[in-house]
Amino acid sequence: MPIPKPAAVFGRVHEWEDLARFCTDSAPGLRIGVVRGRRRHGKSFLLEHLCRAVDGVYTLALQQSRAMALDRFADGLAQGLGFRVGRFTSWVEALDTAADVLTSRRDEAPPPLLVLDEFPYLVAHSPELPSVLQALYDQRGPSTGKPPLRIILCGSAISTMSTLLAGDQALRGRAVLDMRIGPFGFRDAAEYWGLAGNPDTAFLVDAVLGGAAGYRDVVGEPPDPEGGEEGVYAWLARSVFNPSHILFTEPEYLLAEDPRISDRATYHAIWEAVASGAATPTQIGGLVGMDAKSLTYHLNIMKAAAFIRYDQDLLLQRKPVITVADPVVRFHDLIVRPNLVDFEMREGRAAWERSRETFSSKVLGPHFEDLARQWTLRHGRERGLDDIGQVGTTTVACREHRGHEVDVVAMSRASRARDKGARITLLGEAKATNKARTVADLRRLEHIRDLLCAQGWDAEGCVLALYARTAVAPELAEAADAGRVLVVGMENLYGE
Repeated sequence: MPIPKPAAVFGRVHEWEDLARFCTDSAPGLRIGVVRGRRRHGKSFLLEHLCRAVDGVYTLALQQSRAMALDRFADGLAQGLGFRVGRFTSWVEALDTAADVLTSRRDEAPPPLLVLDEFPYLVAHSPELPSVLQALYDQRGPSTGKPPLRIILCGSAISTMSTLLAGDQALRGRAVLDMRIGPFGFRDAAEYWGLAGNPDTAFLVDAVLGGAAGYRDVVGEPPDPEGGEEGVYAWLARSVFNPSHILFTEPEYLLAEDPRISDRATYHAIWEAVASGAATPTQIGGLVGMDAKSLTYHLNIMKAAAFIRYDQDLLLQRKPVITVADPVVRFHDLIVRPNLVDFEMREGRAAWERSRETFSSKVLGPHFEDLARQWTLRHGRERGLDDIGQVGTTTVACREHRGHEVDVVAMSRASRARDKGARITLLGEAKATNKARTVADLRRLEHIRDLLCAQGWDAEGCVLALYARTAVAPELAEAADAGRVLVVGMENLYGE
């Protein structure tokens, strides 16, 4: 039975289809699904609309005591059912009763649905809950022939949610859905903000806030595309630069999602070090004041919580490069945090002017490179890139220039990363500056291609690509017309 996606739900086509398929599967017995993702990414919004569409029961947990949480669950169940089923003294009683009532109130499709949102809040005071659900599954699973029932567990504490189905955990092997809700891609984010047709402004918003859906509700209108630099500052001044605004302390709220993080000062320091360019445990430790071995625990927590990313070199066997996962955190650590006193004193203009170079080189630059890689992977077919497999970065040794960092490297679909027999299908350079790209940039890419070929890589026929925010020099445009280089501008990136 198809469930049309509500008009109020923007994007999320594949996620909705997977959830609808899970909810409408008529197989007997209990099936469990897990939905996880960072706060403000729209998980609860999506699940609330799903419950409305299938007449399910949606309950949202709070940071409460065990007794209060059980009472809140009883109230949520009563609200969803339309009648009270009493109070509960244990989660065994609560979930058994909910399962009995939900499966007895109707026989037709779709099966009854129960959503437990912010599940980590419940586990914090009731660690037996996963085992209770395991027992419920064993009593009502598909092999028992019991009436169909669907339960979805949702939460923002990724380190908690990601371990629910891991290793020897109680729910291991008992869930059929494990969905990660991430931010919107940069094109969807532009449309969501109402900036389709204004790629420059859409890029600025994405570089500051990323694709988290919830930020639009707290920020309001995006910067005026006609306002220029002054319009961008005015937008920042009323949001992330405003000490009265919720986004002014957004990293604090993000760290609070993970129940394992208590010493937030250390994690802030790690974030700040990574945002400043430290890319290995040794480099981070040098800035934070800890040795690399002591940082292992903290870095593992931040990686599990999706606060940082480990990006592998696509060609070389070397240590991964550590980067900040959230644009809003990177912006805060590079622009807001170093000028915190000025912003708190409402003297943000001077702080912003001092930070313009940092914003350009350490915020816009890395973000543009990331968008170039995303475009190559997801949208490159629009420009004839038909054989794109893994996309990433690499460093190419060069005695003449002391090495080259390559912003975009793509391999063929049949190739594997760090396999010397792999075929390189694209080498690219992405520049977010206002300086026009010239044939000198093309010559650099040709030089890198020749180096790779000399080192034994299959790169002879690869596409050379230049990604630029501004118009390119005439001679480079001529080279593009002649097929020597692929020039990707902002209009291409955003599909204009």
